[in-house]
Amino acid sequence: MSKDENISKMLKHIDDAWSNTPSIIISTNDYVYCLFPTDSTSKENWIEVSFTLQDASLEKRTLTPKEALIYLMEEITHGLPEYAELPIVLKIEDLDEVKKKIKGV
Repeated sequence: MSKDENISKMLKHIDDAWSNTPSIIISTNDYVYCLFPTDSTSKENWIEVSFTLQDASLEKRTLTPKEALIYLMEEITHGLPEYAELPIVLKIEDLDEVKKKIKGV
């Protein structure tokens, strides 16, 4: 996929993650990660997406709830320890900053 396609897809995933609960969006200087359910009632299917800012690469996979929890724990324990602050997006203002970061790639 092209850089523009990946940016467009990631922006859609960010909006989907923000509008589905429970979900998580993590934004660092190197990548943006999100994990969210695809259905609002059963939450049996989850999407995990990682967008690398340096080259606009996008990785996406569909997960079971158990896999989603395992991969989230892996992300937090292996991906985030090098960052001083836990970069979880909690406010709409932060979400707007993440979108600007993705569009600026």
